[in-house]
Amino acid sequence: MVANPGRLQATYTSGELDVLLHDRTELKYFGSGARLMENVEVAPQGGFSVRHGTRRIAALPGDAAREISFVASDGTAYDLLLSAGLLRVYLNGAQVDSLTLPYTEAQVRELNYAQQLDTLLLFHMDVKPRRVIHKGTSTWEIGELPFRNLPTFDYGDTYTNGTPAEWELEFVGLGSSTVFQLTVSGEETRSMTYSSIDNARTEIEAAVQDLPSVRDGITVTKTSGNRISIKFSGDGNEGDGWAVSGRSINKADAAIVAYKKTVGVAPGEPVISEARGWPRCGTFYQQRLLVGGFKSLPNAWMASVSGDYWNFDDRLDEANGAFLVITDTPGGEAVERIVAGRNMLLFTTQGEYWLSDRALSKTSAPVLVKSSTHGAAPGVPIVENEGAAIFSHKNAGVISEFRYTDVDGNFVAMPISLLAAHLFNGIQDMALRRSRFSNDANLLAVCETSGNLRFGHLLREQDVTAFTRVSGMLTKAVAVNGRNELMAVTERTVAGQPARALERFERGLLLDDAVDLTLSPASEDVTGLSQYEGEEVWCLADGNVFGPFVVDAGKIRLPVASSNLTIGRWSPPRVQTLPLPRDVGGGMVVRRKGRIHSLWVSVVDTTSLAVRVADRVWDIPLRRFGSPVDVPELALGFTGVIPLRGLPGYTDEPTVEITQVRPGRLTVRSITLEADL
Repeated sequence: MVANPGRLQATYTSGELDVLLHDRTELKYFGSGARLMENVEVAPQGGFSVRHGTRRIAALPGDAAREISFVASDGTAYDLLLSAGLLRVYLNGAQVDSLTLPYTEAQVRELNYAQQLDTLLLFHMDVKPRRVIHKGTSTWEIGELPFRNLPTFDYGDTYTNGTPAEWELEFVGLGSSTVFQLTVSGEETRSMTYSSIDNARTEIEAAVQDLPSVRDGITVTKTSGNRISIKFSGDGNEGDGWAVSGRSINKADAAIVAYKKTVGVAPGEPVISEARGWPRCGTFYQQRLLVGGFKSLPNAWMASVSGDYWNFDDRLDEANGAFLVITDTPGGEAVERIVAGRNMLLFTTQGEYWLSDRALSKTSAPVLVKSSTHGAAPGVPIVENEGAAIFSHKNAGVISEFRYTDVDGNFVAMPISLLAAHLFNGIQDMALRRSRFSNDANLLAVCETSGNLRFGHLLREQDVTAFTRVSGMLTKAVAVNGRNELMAVTERTVAGQPARALERFERGLLLDDAVDLTLSPASEDVTGLSQYEGEEVWCLADGNVFGPFVVDAGKIRLPVASSNLTIGRWSPPRVQTLPLPRDVGGGMVVRRKGRIHSLWVSVVDTTSLAVRVADRVWDIPLRRFGSPVDVPELALGFTGVIPLRGLPGYTDEPTVEITQVRPGRLTVRSITLEADL
C-alpha cells in the first residue's frame, strides 16, 4: 500500500502565534509557528524541548516584590530581594545582610536602578535617590545619594538668590583717538572711540545694551583707574552665560584685558529637592552620572562633572563640566529611562530618543533625535540583546526592539511580540539570559502583573523570535544574576496559603520548585517536605519517576526504597500544531470536518511522550523489544521516529498536541501529519 504524503512541521522558531494568524497560510510564519506552546523551549535549529525546571533556592517573605542582580567588583554575584521597607541580600541562597529601604511596595515596583562596581543607585521620583554600597559579603551600607552643587531652576516662584555675572575690563595703552571694540558672548559691538575712561564707560553701556542678546538692566561702572565693570543685571540676563573680550583696532600697542569678576547665578531653587521631588532614573555613562525625569521638571535630565559622579556644578565652563538639558518635548512627557548603549538612549513616557553625538560635552549642545512614539512602561527594566534595547511599551502589552540600522541611519523600534500579541498584558518585569550553550538562544523572561510568565527565544541572526507560555507557577519578579542564571520570585500554595520563594531555572531539571534529598540507608519514607504541604509532587528516585503524591504532614511514601531523590512540582509541556491548511488552489479552500489519522513524531533522547488528538490522550511507550528491563527509566532515552496510525475523531480544525502524562525528557525534531480533509 502506498502511503499518502504528509505535512512536515520541523521548525517552531516563530513560537505560539496569535489566533488572528491561524488562517494566514500565506505568511512564512505559518509554517514555523504553533497554536499553543507551553512549558517548552524552542531550539534555534528547529524543534523544541521540555523547558528547564526550577530549583528552590530560598524561602522568601510574603512581601518580596522585586529582584535585582548585583555583581560586585570582585565578581561575586548577589541576589537583592526588595520589599516594602527592606532590602535583603542573598548569596547562593543564604541571606547575608538586610538594609532598610524608604519605599512602599508600590514604589518598589516602580524603581529604576543603575550599578557600577560596588555601588547600586535606586531611583524613584518621590524619594531621594539611595546609594547601596557593597563593602564585603555581609557588609553592606545604604544612604542618600550625596548630590553636590545642584543647578538651579526657576519654577515660577519669587526668588532673591540670583547673582548677576560681572566682568571687568582694564584699558592698557589706549590713547585719545584709539578705536576699540568688545565681543560679548560671540556678538561684536559697534566700534567705539576712546577719549577718556568716563567716555568709554558711556560708550560701552550704550554699545552693549544695543546687542540683541542683552536685555535692559545692565550696569556699567568705572571702578578704579582705567577699569570698567559690566554687571549683567536685569530680567533676562540671569545666569553665567556671558563671556566678554575686547580689542584695539587702530593701535597695535594697546590692549583691553577682560576677566570674570563674579560668577553669575540665575535666581531659582535646586532643580531637585524634597519640595520639588527627585529623578525617576539614572545611569553611568562616559565617566558621568546622568539623572533625569525630575518630578517637577519631567522632560529634563542632567549630567555630572566628568569623573566626579555626585558633582553637578554647572558653573564649570569646560567640556567636562556638568550641564542641565530640558528636552524639547510636548507637555506631559517624562523621561522614564536613560540607557547607555551604542549611543545614549532616552526613553520617555511618550517616545524614544537617541543622542546623535556619542560624546557628551558641555561645550556642544546635545542633539536628541526622536525615533518613535511608543513610550516606555514605568518600572519595567530595559534589557540589551545583540546590540538592541528591548523595552515594554507604555501600555505594558507590547515588546519592541530598539536598534540602529545603517539603512535608515536611525534607531528603529520594531515590535517583536506582534505575532504573539495575545500572550502579553500588564508587563511588570523583564530579564534576559544570554545563550549558555551551542544549541540554545537568548532567553527573554517576561513577568506580568497577573503572575503569568512568558519566555521569548531570540536569535536575530537565525531569524528566531519565538514566544511561549510558562505554567505551573505565579511569578512576581525575574532577574538574571552575574552567573547568567535566570532567577524568579514565585508564589505557590503551601497548606492552602500563598508562599513566596526564590527559584533558579536549571538546565536538565525536570521538576519545578525542586529539592534534592539523600536517604541513607535507602528508604521508602521521605520526610521534611513541609514546603509542599497539601500539594501534589513527583519524585525522581535513583533514575526512576514516581508519582504523583500528595504531601501529608510533610512526608510521602515511595513504592520502593530509594537513596538519591529529586522532589518537586510538575506541569506538563504542551505543543499544539496549527490547523492544517485547506487551500486547494486558485484562492479556493475546503471547509469541512477533518481527521488526522496518521502521525510521525521524530524525537531525540526522549523518556516520556504523549499525544492528544480529538481530546483523547495516548501515552506512547518508548521502550522497544529487546531493551534491558533493569535499567532506570531516565537512563533509556529513545531517539527515532514514532509512527501512530488509525487516530480517530473528525473536528472542525484538526490539530495534534504533543504533551506528557509524567515527567521525563522530551525533545521533538519534527512532526509529520497525514489527514483526511
